[in-house]
Amino acid sequence: MAYNEYEPANTSIDSVIIETAIGVDTVFKGSIKTNKPIRIDGHYEGDIESDNLIIITETGFFSGTLKCRELQLQGHGEGEATCTDLMQFSSTGNFKGNVAVKDIILVRGSQLDGQIDMASMR
Repeated sequence: MAYNEYEPANTSIDSVIIETAIGVDTVFKGSIKTNKPIRIDGHYEGDIESDNLIIITETGFFSGTLKCRELQLQGHGEGEATCTDLMQFSSTGNFKGNVAVKDIILVRGSQLDGQIDMASMR
C-alpha cells in the first residue's frame, strides 16, 4: 500500500471522454458492462464491469460490485472493488468494503474501511 501527500492520477478527468455518466440527481439500480470510461456523479447501486476508468466524483455514491482497470474515488463507495491497475483516493474519497488492486494511492483525509488484497493482482 502506498501513502503519499499527493500524487497525480494516471489519468486526468479532463482528458477522458466519458460516454457513460450517472448525473447528480440520478439514482440508478442495475448493471453496466462496458470497455469505456464511466463517471458517477449521482447514486449507483449494482454491478459495474469496465476495462477502463471509473470515476466516482465528490457527489457520487456507489454500492455494489465494481471491476475496472482504474478507479478514481472522490466520493463514497461500499461493497467489493477489483482494480487491475490502480485505485486512487482523493482527500474526500471514502470506501467501505474489500478491495483487490494492483496499486493503491491514499491521500490524507481519504478513508478505507476493509481488507486490501494486492498479492493476487501482481
